Amino acid sequence: MRIGITGGIGSGKTLASKYLEKLGYPVIYADGVAKELYISSKELKKLMAQEFGKGILDSQGNVSRENARRIIFSSKTNTKRVNSIVHPFVIKEIDKLIKKIKDRIVFIETAIMLESGYSNKMDYIILIHANKALRIKRVKARDGISTSIINNIISQQMDEREKMKLADFIVCNTSTPADLRKSIKSLLKIINRL
Repeated sequence: MRIGITGGIGSGKTLASKYLEKLGYPVIYADGVAKELYISSKELKKLMAQEFGKGILDSQGNVSRENARRIIFSSKTNTKRVNSIVHPFVIKEIDKLIKKIKDRIVFIETAIMLESGYSNKMDYIILIHANKALRIKRVKARDGISTSIINNIISQQMDEREKMKLADFIVCNTSTPADLRKSIKSLLKIINRL
């Protein structure tokens, strides 16, 4: 059973995923898969350089995450351009990883599961939700970036209300990490009965 975990930047989806891992569930992080592909996939590096110029590569010839992030979040058009190149590689790699997992349930964590259409391959979608002000506060503390950059990233992501309509389960993460763990534990009781 494939269960997607998604949520906007600063929502707490990675914290929830790390907790699931701690409980022994397999979790695949799409962002981690993309990071690896930026280094290992010659074809992806070539396509990214063709589309955005060699400036997207670092001194080792790998896709620079910093440069890619800057390009991605500079406009919705660029977000779509990058995603249309990167997503097929990431999805193919995730599918390979899933085939190796013997557990009954696997969780796949990705920020843009609903935007990318990858949600269609999931049995269920969990949305980790937090209000915008709290998400901005968390990201500022975590990454030390400005409110305007965070707002720009949020503006590139699907509206939270739209995500809520598409999710099978919504976990509200507006309190403490301990409360998030309790919510995840309660949700697991339901998931394990599915």
